[in-house]
Order: sequence, then C-alpha cells, then structure tokens
Amino acid sequence: MEPAALERFASPGKGSGLRSRRRVRPGELLYRAEPFAYVVTKEQLGGVCERCLRRNEHLHRCSQCKVAKYCGKSCQKEAWLDHKQECRCLKSVEPNFPPDSVRLAGRIVFKLLRQSVCLSERLYSFSDLQSNTEQLSEEMKDGLRHLAQTLQLYLKMEIQDASHLPPVIDFFQIFTKLTISYIESLMTTSERQKQLMRQYCFECDCLLCQNQEKDAEKLAGEEHAWKEVKDAVNEVRYPKSKEEWEQVLARCQNLLSSNMGRLPDTNIYQLKMLDCAMDACINLECWEEALYYGSRTLGPYGLYYPGFHPLRAVQLMRVGKLQYSQDMFPQALETLKQAYNIMKVTHGTDHSLMQALVEIKEQCEAIMRIQ
Repeated sequence: MEPAALERFASPGKGSGLRSRRRVRPGELLYRAEPFAYVVTKEQLGGVCERCLRRNEHLHRCSQCKVAKYCGKSCQKEAWLDHKQECRCLKSVEPNFPPDSVRLAGRIVFKLLRQSVCLSERLYSFSDLQSNTEQLSEEMKDGLRHLAQTLQLYLKMEIQDASHLPPVIDFFQIFTKLTISYIESLMTTSERQKQLMRQYCFECDCLLCQNQEKDAEKLAGEEHAWKEVKDAVNEVRYPKSKEEWEQVLARCQNLLSSNMGRLPDTNIYQLKMLDCAMDACINLECWEEALYYGSRTLGPYGLYYPGFHPLRAVQLMRVGKLQYSQDMFPQALETLKQAYNIMKVTHGTDHSLMQALVEIKEQCEAIMRIQ
C-alpha cells in the first residue's frame, strides 16, 4: 500500500478540494487476522508446533491421534477446537495418512459446520472465493473428484452421510477454491504463466509477466548444467534424519562443485541448490559452511526480491545469525540491520520473528560496544 497524505476529489457544485488523510507509516499494522484454516505439511510434521508453527525439538504429541504435536499445554488447548474432530478422523484412517490438501479441506469443513466467526472473513468469506470450475480441464476435474472422494472417506468417522451437508459445503467445490498465495515468483515467465493457467485459470498481465523481467538472469549459464541442477532440486524431499540431511548435503556439494564457473548464482536452480545446501548445513550444525552458502544467496535475493520483500528479510536474518555464530560481529550487525529495515515494514514490530531479530541485533550491538 502506498502511503498517502492527501487525496484530491471533486464535489458536485462545490468545485474541487483537498481531503486530508493520515499518513500511513511504513511497517504500521493495518489489519491482522488468524487464517481461516491451516495445517502443517506432512514433510514438516513433527518438527513444528501445530498451533504457533514454531520449530521446537521438544514437542508434546496429542495422546489420542499421536500425530499433532505442540509446544506445550497452552498451544494444545488453543488448537483443540480445530483439532478435536480431526483427531478422531486421523485415528480412524490409521495407518494411512491423508494428503495435506485433504487434511486442510477437512478443517475447512469442520469450521464451516461450526459456523465459527473468523476475523479473516471480514474482508471476504470462504464462499466468496472463486472456483472457475467451468474453465478446468477434464483431467483436472478428475483429479479433484478423486480428492473429494478421499476427503469423504477421511471424514466418515464424523460425517457419515455427506448428502445431508448444507449446500455451502461441497467437497468438490472446496478443492477448486483452495489457495493461500498464487505461485513462487522465482520462476521464468513461461513457467509462471503455465502454472497460473493450469491451477487458477487466468492469464497474468502484471508488469513482471509483460516485460519478462529477469528471465535471462534466471536461466543464465550452461543449459545442460542447470537442467541437471533443476532435476536434483526437484528430487529433494524434506529430510527427517541426520543421515538424510548428510545425503542431501553431499549431493549439493557435488553439483555446486562441478558447476563452478558454469552456472552463476543468479541462475534460479543454482540459487535453490545453494538454499538447499545452506539448510542441510544448518540442520547438521556445520555453521561455517552454512554461512558460505548463505552469503552467496544474498546477491540473487536482492535481485529477485527487491525493495521490502519478506523472503529477503528472512534470508538476511538467517545469514546475520550465522555471521554472529562465527563471531563476525560487524558483518552480522550490518546484515541484521538490513533485515530489520525490511522486516519492520513486511512483518511489523509485534511479529515474533521481528522480536527474535531485535533480540539478536541488540546482543550484537552490546558486544560491539564492549570491543
């Protein structure tokens, strides 16, 4: 939103005038609401709290379904209304586990049945979301029908006869509306356009798509080299053990080494590989190597996520923390300041991530004063 102090308007019979408006400060919180529904993805399950989504090595699991895990009793109590019916459904389908989209759709169904008041619906309600069913291909419709049948089986413990549900709860229609954001912008124009048309049935006409901006940088380097990296990146699944992380890191090290001089770090698949190597090193507590890979990502992140972009802020924060861990306090402070200047706009001062950033930034400043 662009801050504005004054707005011109024309008044019938009175000529034109000026109407004052309060200036919106960068980072000022305009609106906050809990999401209508959300779930932890299967690959992240067990690593983050189901309620607050914070990563924690000592989570407490639900004693009934043994699936959901929480930071403690407070988070578990807050999550119970959304988890209560889901808990029985998860138990009923053991040892199978529903796809992420089915589990999310289940939560949506239960919330609609409860007719719960959700602040996020002050802007628009779930029923206001477009489905574009008539524009979907038959192949896409078949896939969504299969998901709807899977949802019906998953919810059978709580909903024996779906035909008795109110008209607003249509399993097929729910899947045609599911969305949080559109797509990752770190793709070429043609790939973004294809995915948007396939998933959301519209042709994007934004400036990024019109100008095909940065497409050359995104695929810079030798084609056969970035295609190999692309395949490797697409094969990576979120590891759950030290051994799996070690395998991921070894694969990243091998490709990054063999492609030295053949692929610039601005190549989007090279960049994703650097991110993957950084994540592996962090999970394996190889801090110095993690910093090496992370530092290489900052230039491309600045290119592809310019201005006040939350992804760039988070990446700067991660690199700043790694610099801090290596006693590189002047560099860490500079990096953390850059993250702070972006995050105060993208996240606001009350966000938990912002508070964590301020804490480590202040620790760094304190050390710098002593030295």
